[in-house]
Amino acid sequence: MRKILLAFLFFVTQFTFSQTITGIVREKGSGLPLPFANIFINNTSLGAATDVDGKFRLTGNFSSEIELVASFVGYVTEVKAISFRGKNEVQIEFQLAFNESNLTEVELKSKRDKSWEREFRRFKEVFLALPDDPYKSQIEIHNPWVVDFEKVKVKQGQNYLRATAQEPLKITNTALGYEIDYYLQDFRVLRNGSRFYGQVFYEPIPSKDANENEQWNNEREANYHSSLRHLNRSILLNSPDSIHFNLYTVLPENPQRRRTNDFYVELDQSIKSIPKDSILRRPLGDGNYRIFLPGRIEIHHFDKSWKNEYYINVKHAISWIDAPEGYYDVDRQGTLINPTQLVLSGYLGRQRVARILPSDFEPQGYFLSQGAQQEVVSSPAIRLNRLREKAWLATNKPYFYPGETAWVGGRMLYQEQALSDTLSRVVYVDLVNSDAEIVQSATFPIENGKISGGMFLDQNLVPGDYALRSYTHWNQNFGEIDQFLTPLIIMEPGIKPKVETVESEPLYDEISVIPQFSIHDSLSYQVMDLKLEFLDELENPIDSDFILSITNAEAVVELDQGNSLEKSLEWLDKPIPDEYEVALSNPIEFGISIQGQFTPTNKKQPIVNPITVVRGDLEDYGEVKTDSAGFFWATGLYFQDTAKIAIGALDSKRRPYGKVELYPMNKPLVPKDIPKLEYSKEAIQMENGLLDIAGDFILLDEFVKEAAKEREIDTDWFGYGEPDRVITEEQMELSVTLCGVLQRMGFNCLTLKFGNYTFGERTGTPLLIIDGFKYPFLEGGEFKEMLDSYVPQYLESVGVYTFSTTVFGMAGYAGVIVLKTKRGQRWTVDSDRKFNSEGFQIFDIPGFTVFQEFPKDPPSDQFLKKKPTLFWDPVAQTEVGEFKTRIKIPYGVTKAKLRVEGMTLDGEPFYKMILLEF
Repeated sequence: MRKILLAFLFFVTQFTFSQTITGIVREKGSGLPLPFANIFINNTSLGAATDVDGKFRLTGNFSSEIELVASFVGYVTEVKAISFRGKNEVQIEFQLAFNESNLTEVELKSKRDKSWEREFRRFKEVFLALPDDPYKSQIEIHNPWVVDFEKVKVKQGQNYLRATAQEPLKITNTALGYEIDYYLQDFRVLRNGSRFYGQVFYEPIPSKDANENEQWNNEREANYHSSLRHLNRSILLNSPDSIHFNLYTVLPENPQRRRTNDFYVELDQSIKSIPKDSILRRPLGDGNYRIFLPGRIEIHHFDKSWKNEYYINVKHAISWIDAPEGYYDVDRQGTLINPTQLVLSGYLGRQRVARILPSDFEPQGYFLSQGAQQEVVSSPAIRLNRLREKAWLATNKPYFYPGETAWVGGRMLYQEQALSDTLSRVVYVDLVNSDAEIVQSATFPIENGKISGGMFLDQNLVPGDYALRSYTHWNQNFGEIDQFLTPLIIMEPGIKPKVETVESEPLYDEISVIPQFSIHDSLSYQVMDLKLEFLDELENPIDSDFILSITNAEAVVELDQGNSLEKSLEWLDKPIPDEYEVALSNPIEFGISIQGQFTPTNKKQPIVNPITVVRGDLEDYGEVKTDSAGFFWATGLYFQDTAKIAIGALDSKRRPYGKVELYPMNKPLVPKDIPKLEYSKEAIQMENGLLDIAGDFILLDEFVKEAAKEREIDTDWFGYGEPDRVITEEQMELSVTLCGVLQRMGFNCLTLKFGNYTFGERTGTPLLIIDGFKYPFLEGGEFKEMLDSYVPQYLESVGVYTFSTTVFGMAGYAGVIVLKTKRGQRWTVDSDRKFNSEGFQIFDIPGFTVFQEFPKDPPSDQFLKKKPTLFWDPVAQTEVGEFKTRIKIPYGVTKAKLRVEGMTLDGEPFYKMILLEF
């Protein structure tokens, strides 16, 4: 082993003798020398200028293979590859051609427009620094006018944006202390990635004083230690794992197992630790080396504190590297020779020009602490900020009349998207008048971060300026800034608003929505087949979630309500102050909630006691504990309208005792400044003003008949619907224990939790259902004992619910596990068990607001009346960039306005107003 190591070190050090490059730069054609031309070694700070005779000389410790660059203003830059293999001196001649296409600064500036400015903003994010990088404000391009953009369409694959620069980009990086000349050769941006390369020359900036010099040295060292180059050198030098890195190979995906976001669960399941000195590398004989990867590698940067969304229990940066050919080549400094050999993602994929060091930079040991390079500071304010949420709402039209139905849709915004499934599942909506008084309220469920509801506006509602206010019980902890507030107008019958500006201009126009439609007649209405095609700025199909509202263009006036999703997302850039302190006294709601206080009958009875909560005749039930003062909080109920809820504390003989008093849910104060729209009024000129009255859309007897239908029982899963994940008898043959089966479905048998589901909450164990019989609220030991008593070979199938748990009420908000045995008794949800409520206190508890869904399919035997809203879908989704639907349109309607507002799956908001004439 010692001999092998010495031999390898010989390969690393054999090319460390000083080398010399001499040459001349001439003008192509005339052969005249070009004095003061720039000569430099690519990606280094090593360079020189030619003398009056066009000659140059460079001496130093160069890599065995380098790129030498010659440039001169007004001439085409030339690059030559040089090899020092078997020699220490090289002579070379450059002949630079005159750049006939070169434009003046004035000519270039005249070509710039808003489209160029938008593309240049994106160029800087891809090329210089990401928006959240602290270095972004410390790096600048001084000659942006030399950059031009072109959208390239390809026959196969994705279209892309290409950038070119006719002159080297002059860049100052005050974060690391370099002046940079970047000769851009290729720059491409696709929807799902980007690439750029060129020749780069670094010139260190002289420091003003010792403090600035020390700061630059620390920043350079910090970036070096978290760089790909440092990792490669560690592998070449056969160094063991250190404080800087730890490596894991990503194991092949198991289709029968769902990945969790718990690092310790994933270790040896989806990733496996590998030491750096076990990675194969071979010298190529020319001073370069080939590194062979055993698959996709996950890198943990231990000295880089970072906000992590991939693992809930990892607080440092993570990267991934993948070599499509199984290997990649580097020089002896660890510099990647061919960037196309390696795919970077995660932290290493974030590094832009602002963080790249010249390849001749060598660490000097200045880096003494982690303080200078921590980009994410762990503080209570940052931790709290991750838990914030805010609603965003939109209505089917911008104004209403008394007696109409206002359909509401929206989505939740999260400061930390990874925690979305642990936060609120209930949202409150208030209609507030101009005096900041609540005149009407509604409660809607949050399902997969989406909101869908409706409010019947009272017939006696006084016309005027109102606002919709929305909040959750949880976000009351963070104050008024997390409430949503948008203006809403209630108009007098026969009057409509009049505005000067009809439509608002979106801030960006990167998403296109292209409509295609056809219309045919039926007996009672017209039928429109509508297709919407969603394209990104490069005309690639892109998937989105969005709200679609289609209104009668002759009956509805469009208003800019100032509440666009794009504008609402600015909230993400408003963190709470560092000194912010909060007690988090308003818990997260996982469903309809109840809070109150228990008082025992006499002083001998305990005040800390389980409280049993039962809805109706055992439609839902649960058990919560009081605190030392008798207060209790129960959440997770799921029902509409009002339900009879029985509540009581049971003694050792299961008999109710004591008294329960319920407390109303907190409502935050309404802000005094209610937003208002600027508008005037005018009389409606067309036939009697049209109204959106829900009852006009379908026959009453049809609605009653539909509501009275008995729910069909799904015999496969006891009436609860298809589970989120299922493992069958054949698939269970791979597992010896039931715990092993459940781990493949995302369940952690140590914590008894489903991955990130309800992370951080004391939710207890999941609801266990065996052959249809429920075992709710089991203690951890009892729950584990029941699981261990079943072995896979005696099971027919196993299903788990983590997202579709609302049907299980309180018992299911920590998740549900359903076991179907091969010979067990089957119980159904309609069993004959009855609840004896004797001794319990009975309360009327309001649930989710009942509203009539927008009727997309009116009866074919009823003539469809004209109405303002023709179609409403608050949870529309594309499939492969397309959305298709069928719309029933009343006869006489010839124009329709489509309002499309939402977000692409990669987080880009958009808003479109489209007029259709037919």
